[in-house]
Amino acid sequence: MRKYFNLSILIVILFSLPVCAQVPNWAKGVVWYQVFPERFANGDTTNDPEPEKVFINADSIPSGWEVTRWTSNWFSQSEWEKKLGGNFNSHLYERRYGGDIQGIIDHLDYLKDIDIGAIYLNPVFDAPSLHKYDGSTYHHIDTNFGPDPAGDDSLMKIETGDDPETWKWTEADKLFLKLIEEVHNRGMKIIIDGVFNHTGIQFWAFQDILKNGEKSKYKDWYRINSFDDPSTPKNEFSYKGWWGIKSLPELNRTKNDLVRGPKQYIFHSTKRWMDPNNDGNPSDGIDGWRLDVAREVPLGFWKDWSKLVKSINKNAIIIGELWELSPDFVSEKGPFDALMNYNFAFAVNDFFIAKDSAVSTSAFKQKLKKVDDTYPKNNLYVLQNLIDSHDTDRLSSMIKNPDRKFDRGANEGNKNYNPGKPSEDDYNMQKLITAFQMTYRGAPMIYYGDEVGMWGADDPHDRKPMIWSNLKYDDEVISKSSGFGTGYGDYKVEPNQDLYNWYKKLIAIRNNSTALKNGDQYFIKVDDDSKLFAFERNSEKGNVIVVFNLEDDSKSIDIPLRKKKIVFKELITDENGSAGGTENGAVLPVSIPGKSVRIYELFVPTIPND
Repeated sequence: MRKYFNLSILIVILFSLPVCAQVPNWAKGVVWYQVFPERFANGDTTNDPEPEKVFINADSIPSGWEVTRWTSNWFSQSEWEKKLGGNFNSHLYERRYGGDIQGIIDHLDYLKDIDIGAIYLNPVFDAPSLHKYDGSTYHHIDTNFGPDPAGDDSLMKIETGDDPETWKWTEADKLFLKLIEEVHNRGMKIIIDGVFNHTGIQFWAFQDILKNGEKSKYKDWYRINSFDDPSTPKNEFSYKGWWGIKSLPELNRTKNDLVRGPKQYIFHSTKRWMDPNNDGNPSDGIDGWRLDVAREVPLGFWKDWSKLVKSINKNAIIIGELWELSPDFVSEKGPFDALMNYNFAFAVNDFFIAKDSAVSTSAFKQKLKKVDDTYPKNNLYVLQNLIDSHDTDRLSSMIKNPDRKFDRGANEGNKNYNPGKPSEDDYNMQKLITAFQMTYRGAPMIYYGDEVGMWGADDPHDRKPMIWSNLKYDDEVISKSSGFGTGYGDYKVEPNQDLYNWYKKLIAIRNNSTALKNGDQYFIKVDDDSKLFAFERNSEKGNVIVVFNLEDDSKSIDIPLRKKKIVFKELITDENGSAGGTENGAVLPVSIPGKSVRIYELFVPTIPND
């Protein structure tokens, strides 16, 4: 029988450890790919969810509900949606497309082919929603992500949730462990979402409270205001939901920690996925965590939990969802290695995307410097430099709709928002932004499908089914019934091969350069009279100069170098050349077309100068 650790003994051990261990080397400069499991690929149609899993209340199941066809027009309605009435957007959260773990396994070679180094999965634990941030458990993978939903559901019913000795491995769990193995076999890493601030109402402990009320052994697990008095006709049961959302009850806490019950359960679940064989060898487990709404969970909990994670696997990465600058979480004494670097995204939005409200080149530099000044240098290399995610509109749609607040304000009802297919100019700007992501310091993250040109407004439109080259998709037809005020038309849905090739090329350039992955970074040219800038990345194994020209016209500049003679290769055009110059050093002459980037790899000549 599998033996599990005692939390009280473990806490004593953990308090003797430093708050945060060394930042894992594998994560420095790695290229991330974010997967939203329900919308990435349907690898097994036999496990597609039944309506009883989607609709918690059986009386609310619409007649004829079925899984939506993967390749259908996003803006069309199924018959069951039409019968329910309401606007087009009224039932998007009840849609399911059948994405699963097998679908991810089937496409790992696709990710390997574009040289992705690490995968971040949105929540995979069992939950009724499409996004899984309303978990029913933390110790089981969603049954509809595995090959035997009915069998897994039956197996889970015979467990005692807070007793790890009774936990079984479902077929979905086993398939997820296979996914981990296949990811590792390809030399990649994988992390998953930890949602430890709240659960869903289907969570086993909350269900016990609903059944047993104040007599439930889990009554202290949640932030309950009052229990029902069975002697009165009114139901007085009241509890705190995350941001007032009653479907997401918050776990109970003290001022600086979660209470013992859920804390111990989270610790057991954490170890389950980091060391599945419970043998002290974490190689068969996940490589780290991304932590949802991290600011809302007490910091004391994170400090204890992070010590646990590092004690299991010292090379695990811990990344917080923190939208603001957060030196209390990411520092030498902080519990996290990194965060989702939304401040990077804000800066990119304000400089590359904005038009009327665009900031100057020097202001752009200062926004980035503010991030640099906030965190220790070592941590800068593992910050997840994203532009978009499951919580924003798509990058290409941001570009099509400039001069807006970065997040929100992009959903239906916005009369100025254009949800239509981006133009060629929009995709060209996406190329430049991608080039900046891949050459700047940090760990760039791609949101699934950006590399093939997927577009969409904010949630839920940013979560369309992935576009695969072997599938034929219906045209996307946008009409007034969409709820948007513009962008009406018919749009062809297919992979943007040119954009895909660009992503693949820029990722390869990054991964083949030590300087770009983990070299130092210095801005060497910042021109406020034009949107032109250049920076240097350097390491002991090489130097790279990157030049961006966001103006429409070509520009020519001379970049001084520290060496007297330099041989270079420009990695976009494959141009080769040499640079000489003054007694103080060589000068690299750069002629760069409008709206373009140049990446110069520098070499010291092996033959001495005459």
